[in-house]
Amino acid sequence: MDAKLAVGVQILEALDEDDFATLDAIFQGGQRDVLEITPSEHWNWLHKALSGFDPNRPSAKAINYLINKGVAINAQDMYGMTPLHYAMRAKNIDAAMALLHAGADPNIPNRDQVIPLAMIGYVPEALDLLKLMLDKGGNVHYFNGQHELLEGIKKYESHRPSSQPIIALMEKYA
Repeated sequence: MDAKLAVGVQILEALDEDDFATLDAIFQGGQRDVLEITPSEHWNWLHKALSGFDPNRPSAKAINYLINKGVAINAQDMYGMTPLHYAMRAKNIDAAMALLHAGADPNIPNRDQVIPLAMIGYVPEALDLLKLMLDKGGNVHYFNGQHELLEGIKKYESHRPSSQPIIALMEKYA
């Protein structure tokens, strides 16, 4: 493993462990740039930190650390995915909420026309997250090329008991 990759792994481990002293030493020491973006994937450190599937890591504190360092919260990678897409995919409710509180947009579509708001079905129990997305401008009428978001949830998910509270809350914002 080359030195740059080894430091990258160390950064991701420090983010997972809320080890901000190590992160400060690496970034302030110039070993890696907190604002760097990978040339091919267009990932920043928020994308990388949230690319796993652990619903508890990184923590909201780690996400806020990167946000406070200026890492772009609405940056899209080569797939059109924002850090909020990755937080939703990982079912990391705390990270998603931290991003939203910092201004993440729940309406940015990826290359498949999926917006983070549409990923609420991954965490149907997180009505507080859904409400925050809606309060931050989440568009229940977003058209993905086939149907509007709320219409699609009603059509394809209304048979699931876990979808009923989602539908009810979204209808209040329709």
